[in-house]
Amino acid sequence: MPVSKRGRPRYHPSAQRARRSKSLYLPLPRADVDTLMLPFRIALEMVRSGCANEATARRLASLVLLVRFLTEAGHGQLDVNDLRNAERTLAEIFDIGHQSEMWSFPEPATETLKQIVNEHERQLFETRLEAIAAASARLDALIEKHGTALDLRTV
Repeated sequence: MPVSKRGRPRYHPSAQRARRSKSLYLPLPRADVDTLMLPFRIALEMVRSGCANEATARRLASLVLLVRFLTEAGHGQLDVNDLRNAERTLAEIFDIGHQSEMWSFPEPATETLKQIVNEHERQLFETRLEAIAAASARLDALIEKHGTALDLRTV
């Protein structure tokens, strides 16, 4: 009796690799962007409501660096100097926060962070995954090199 060729389709590892490599040239799907942006949006709301802490500041600092890295790679609409100013402001907030255990963000910094969060969401929607992965790898390397004592003024 002949064997039917209508069984489950077989996927070869090379075909799976090809599909994965093709996905690097596409932006992220909406659901993935929403999942990635949620912690940053929560951190921004904590800052706005005056409930920020060191973890909130670290999350937003990593976001500012990611946005700057993507902007330097040609995928941003904000001025790099504005992003560097935001980094310096966050560095000052870290200094004050470590000394006084008070993690307050001035209103201009909050407004700048709002723009940066919105820019990052736009970047995730429009930028190839390959560029996002490269920026993320660059951030991971910085964190590994400097640890939690990452000084935003020297990055």
